[in-house]
This record gives sequence, C-alpha cells and structure tokens, in this order.
Amino acid sequence: MAVTASTTVPAPLDQVVVTFTDEEFIRHVTHRAGATLDSVEVAGDVEAQFAVTTVRTMAADRLPEMARKFVGSSVQLTQVDTYHTPDADGIRIVRTEISVGALPVSGSATQTLTPQGGSTDVHVHCVVKANIPFVGKMVAEAAEPFIGKALSLQSQEAEAWLAKR
Repeated sequence: MAVTASTTVPAPLDQVVVTFTDEEFIRHVTHRAGATLDSVEVAGDVEAQFAVTTVRTMAADRLPEMARKFVGSSVQLTQVDTYHTPDADGIRIVRTEISVGALPVSGSATQTLTPQGGSTDVHVHCVVKANIPFVGKMVAEAAEPFIGKALSLQSQEAEAWLAKR
C-alpha cells in the first residue's frame, strides 16, 4: 500500500538536513513517538551522499492493532535513510528503507527535500509491504496512517527544535 504526505519546515534545507540527522534530535523525536532509540550511525559526508541508520525499539501496544498479533511485547525498527547529493537546484532526494524486526513487513520511501527560500518543502511517498498470508494487506493498510503522523511529528519537532537554536 502507498501513502503520500507533504509539509513545510520553516528553515533552510541545509539546517533541516543537519536537524533530521542529529542524534539528539532523532532521540527526541523517537521518545515523542513512544519508542526508544537504540542506535544512530551516520556514514559519509553530509554535504554529498551519505546514509543514516537508525535502530529503534517500540512497545507492541504502539503498533496498529492488526500488527500486534505477530509480535511479542516490543518490536525493533531499523531505518536506513540514504541522502543523495543535492542536484543543481539544491533538491535532495532521500531513499528510506524500513524493516520491522523479524516480521515480513517493510517500508520503502522517497523523500524529496526542496528549498523554498528560507523554508524547506518535505514530500514523502512511502510504500508499505506486509508479506503475511491472508492478512498482509490489512497489516499494511493499518500501518499507513502512521507514516503521515511520523512525518508531521518530525516536521513539527524540527520547527520547534530549530527555533530554540
């Protein structure tokens, strides 16, 4: 299943990238989402192409009801964001892959960060897949609303975070 969401962060793109990849910010947003940050690793030059691998643990009660049947008390989420080098217009494409513990559930997204003067437009298109016999489609559909909520939370928190700095 696919979901698309857009928002604007009132900060220049370079500040948004620094914020989105800052371990303290990631820990803050993770906590606000009701999860625990296990690790963050940034590999590469943030001015060019680089990757951020984030591992979080989320209590099962924070998951969509349909997914709770397939996990224990918690689930580990691994997210790899690959930031591509900015194009001639300064636009950055971010490819995201998310795996959900040992479950056959995954997400892949394309995030487009577009500079708009002193602001940054953030557009995400995500596809959720759940290869679980008989209920995979329902699990994927149940996960979709959480993508939009996650983007909104990240953007709202980024705005507040940047205002304090």
